[in-house]
Amino acid sequence: MTNRLGGPLVGALVGLAAAALGAVFLTGGGFDARVLAIAAGSVLVTAGVAFAAGRSIAAPVPAAAPAPAAPAFAPAPGTGAASGAIPVGQLAEPARAAQAVADRSVLVETCIWMRDRATSPALAQHLDGAFSKVGVAQVDATGQRFDPAVHEAGSTVAARGPADEGIIARTEQIGYTDRGRILRHPIVTVYRGQGVRA
Repeated sequence: MTNRLGGPLVGALVGLAAAALGAVFLTGGGFDARVLAIAAGSVLVTAGVAFAAGRSIAAPVPAAAPAPAAPAFAPAPGTGAASGAIPVGQLAEPARAAQAVADRSVLVETCIWMRDRATSPALAQHLDGAFSKVGVAQVDATGQRFDPAVHEAGSTVAARGPADEGIIARTEQIGYTDRGRILRHPIVTVYRGQGVRA
């Protein structure tokens, strides 16, 4: 209560004293109640606003030293439970971690978009190197057996023989994984048998 109320009241009293001195000096040495009332009114309005906002109109009060960091949240030994409040820092950690994951996803997707459009071999090589450093891998499915859970068929071509049926002839668009999680399925051309239509 002292910080919230004390600052505005002290500021108002100092302001009233300054207004009284101003009323004396502005009127040429005599005291004028009307000048004092006008000056005091503005000081009181300012003090009221400061009180409502919880701020001081006097000199700022120096900030108190920061409180020591709260100890880590840990259960009492042998009870499996803990008492007391959870430190605010622990409540913010999951939000920060989720934001970091979301930010990383946006950056990776943007780099993939740039890699798809890169006409410079040096830029493509630089992006490929950056991908490998952060766990993003390209998926070229050429020669693999087609799996609709992993590949996306873009087109088909006639198989050269029965052994080629269902094998991926070429990768039309490279796929990507991020630490084993599929980001984008590769789009492929699949060998089809004679009885399979495109």
